[in-house]
Amino acid sequence: MSEPMPEGMRVRDHAGGWRPVRELDPASDRLPGGGRAAPTRYVRDRVIIRGDVEGGHNALLDMITARARENGVSVTVGEFDQAPSREAADVLGARPDVEVRLDAVRDDWDALGLMVSVVQDAGESRKRVSLDHVVTGHKNHAGFGDPHKRVPAVFPGTPPVRTANGTSPLVTSDGVDRPVVAILDTGIGQHPWFDEPGTVVLRGAELDGQPIGTYPEEDVDAEREGRRDGATSPLDPYAGHGTFIAGVVHQTCPDAALLPVRVYGGDGTASEWDFARSVERLLEFHLRGLAGVPGYFPVDVMVIASGYYLEHPEDDDDYEGVYRGRLRDLRRAGVLVVASAGNDGSTRRTFPAGWAPPVRRTSNGVVPADAHDLSPEYTPLLGVAASNPDGTLADFSNDGAWISAVRPGVQVLSTMPTTFDGAAEGERSADGLRHAIDPDDFTHGYGTWSGTSFSAPHLAGELAAVIFAGRAAGQLPAANALGRVSDAWHAVTQVGDLYSEVPGVPV
Repeated sequence: MSEPMPEGMRVRDHAGGWRPVRELDPASDRLPGGGRAAPTRYVRDRVIIRGDVEGGHNALLDMITARARENGVSVTVGEFDQAPSREAADVLGARPDVEVRLDAVRDDWDALGLMVSVVQDAGESRKRVSLDHVVTGHKNHAGFGDPHKRVPAVFPGTPPVRTANGTSPLVTSDGVDRPVVAILDTGIGQHPWFDEPGTVVLRGAELDGQPIGTYPEEDVDAEREGRRDGATSPLDPYAGHGTFIAGVVHQTCPDAALLPVRVYGGDGTASEWDFARSVERLLEFHLRGLAGVPGYFPVDVMVIASGYYLEHPEDDDDYEGVYRGRLRDLRRAGVLVVASAGNDGSTRRTFPAGWAPPVRRTSNGVVPADAHDLSPEYTPLLGVAASNPDGTLADFSNDGAWISAVRPGVQVLSTMPTTFDGAAEGERSADGLRHAIDPDDFTHGYGTWSGTSFSAPHLAGELAAVIFAGRAAGQLPAANALGRVSDAWHAVTQVGDLYSEVPGVPV
């Protein structure tokens, strides 16, 4: 894990309020089904049951409920509150995924204890029940004064040059459909590049009158105030994270339209369950856009700059989970998914990037370890590691056979909300004429930051640029999911160091 978990850590819940979080201890904790334990964080009072489209989950629910009662704990069963629309039904099918909420936990027994007591008796059904892992953003965790820390900076050039809008921010003045890049993060704050309504950032996008992301709207906005604890506090650790990512995409593909999907706040954490809910809502939005429903539009690329580790390393290849299922649905609908690798200097897989199929990175591009891991029915999932300015792998970057690309991730220069000016101040010289840098004054709008969080949007922007170039040359965007998958694969093959040829995949 990148940093120790604060005492009493909690994670924000989609329904409001906070959920207790625990860090699994490999030295003492038992695992469901046995085996070697590895560190992870999970929501203490919730387990997730992944649905089965051919059968119910009543027997599994009954078993879980009974075991909880045996341990003096009652449960509440919730579920996704969004029924698929007609447009989404063919992709989503029946989705009886549920959350099982423990109405109380004990020091010696919580979601992990419930899992241990159930899994050994659940047979094949055990693959359908899992912990609700805590997802954490992938900015680099660095101490004050560290060169990798978020630092104010100057942007010496002019703003990225963008083709004028036509009648819609989704179309240029020449009638070319802009690629839409969804950024699942903290949102996008105020900045001169993004402030003019309806030009670059698609702020008003909603699903049935509600935000696409499930993070509670009443919570402090990490891209506006930047700090939860008032005017005298420093900026939250992930304040500006989404705006910074948006700036990287915008510099790499100025003609992309940016769709902010708020999934966490300034602490940079969300539950796996809520992340899956946000992905499903984005998928619903995208499918309505493909169907031509007014007020909706398709998405081309999605950036995820966060992840979590699995407690059962030997199960990495087989672990499904509700989050993975939602991403697979999104990829089957034609959306490219780009995910950051994580910042622990490890080969241990972090998810969702770790769900990418194993590859070999060569001078001629990415070669799949097994072509059967790729399919013409799905866009590829692309994991991205971080490089130093000289092209070497960054010391903090995770890496492994599950990583498809390496992109700049150290001392990246990008946008920060101009509303940010934290409580810290730069020191002054004795005569008062000289000042050290004010470490959290971003009112001029730019900063440098490091992490695989900022490598992933670089690749996402490259893919968006290829998509835009094709459309500008006369290639019309596909009108259905299968056509979108084919278009996405074509874009991937045009980026020089990604897959150049995949057997069975038309490009």
